[in-house]
Amino acid sequence: MLRATRLPGRWTAVLLAAALALAVVSVGLQALRLLGGVTALQGLEPLLDVDREAGLPAWFSTLLLAAAAARLWALASAERAAGSPWHRHWRALSLVFGFLSADELTSLHERLTGPLRAALDLSGALRFSWVVVAVPVVVVVGLLFLRFLLALPAATRRAFVLAGGVYVGGAVGMELVGGVTADRVGVPVTTTTTQLEPGAAPRTTTTQWVRTASVPYAGVTAVEETLEAVGAVLFLGAVTTHASRRRPAQVRLP
Repeated sequence: MLRATRLPGRWTAVLLAAALALAVVSVGLQALRLLGGVTALQGLEPLLDVDREAGLPAWFSTLLLAAAAARLWALASAERAAGSPWHRHWRALSLVFGFLSADELTSLHERLTGPLRAALDLSGALRFSWVVVAVPVVVVVGLLFLRFLLALPAATRRAFVLAGGVYVGGAVGMELVGGVTADRVGVPVTTTTTQLEPGAAPRTTTTQWVRTASVPYAGVTAVEETLEAVGAVLFLGAVTTHASRRRPAQVRLP
C-alpha cells in the first residue's frame, strides 16, 4: 500500500520530514516561551506556528494540496481524452482539493465556529463547531465518490483510503481532541471596548474568548497539522503513482 503512495525519487521522504520538522519547531518555540520564559524568538512564532493563517506551515500544506489538485486536473483531462466514464469524478476531486488548498491558507471553515457555537451552545469536543458541518459533508462526499473509488485499481484504492483517512483523522479527529484540550487548559478572557463618536452616546462592545496558549494545546494542533500534511503527501504520491502506471510518459512532478 505504501508503495502506491510514493513520489518519484526521494520526494516523499523529504516532504514528510519537512512536515515533521515544522511541527517540532512550532511546539518547541511555544514551549520555550511558555515554560522557559524565552522571548527572544517570539517574533518567529507567527511565521512558524502550525495553528496560524499564512504562516510557513500553512503555506506548506497549501502547496501540497494545490499540487494534488493540479495533478488531478491533468489526470481528468487525460481520462476525458481517453474516453473514460470517470473523468468527471477526477475533475470534481480536483476542485475539492483546490478548495481545501484555499481553505488551508485562509481558514474559511473557522468562520463557522463562532455562529454555530453560539447557536447550539457547544463546548468540549465540539468547541470548534465547524466539525458539526464537516462530518456530514465528509460522509456525503464519500458516498458520492464510492462507486468511483471501487472502480479504481486495488492499489490506488487502498492508497486513496489511507491518505484520506490520515488527512480526515487530522483535520476532524484531532480538532475534536483540540476542543477538549482547549476547554481544559484554556483561560476565559473578556475584552471590553468603548467607541466614542461626536454627538453620540458611547458604544461598548464586550467580547468573550478563550486563550489557548499552552504546551498541551500546541502539541494537539501540531499533531493535527502534521497528519493533514502527511495525508496530503500520501495522496499526492498516490495520484502521481496512478498516473505513472497509466501513462508513464506524461508524468511530471508538480
